[in-house]
Amino acid sequence: MNVILESERDRRTLTWLIQQVGERALEDACASLAGKRRCYPSNLAKCLGLVPPESLSRPSPEQVRAYLQDIRKMLT
Repeated sequence: MNVILESERDRRTLTWLIQQVGERALEDACASLAGKRRCYPSNLAKCLGLVPPESLSRPSPEQVRAYLQDIRKMLT
């Protein structure tokens, strides 16, 4: 399965999709994307007729803390 993951949101969405339909269904969805649509989690969700919950668009508090810590390290 060659899903394109460009952000943490993509990773969270992929995890959610696997929980909803399983890896085999995602593999089938990747193979059945029409035209030049690429295997982004959002395209796979549309192909499967699913709408990811809005909560996936927001990072967890732990992810925010880690991101801020990384920025602090770069600034020092």
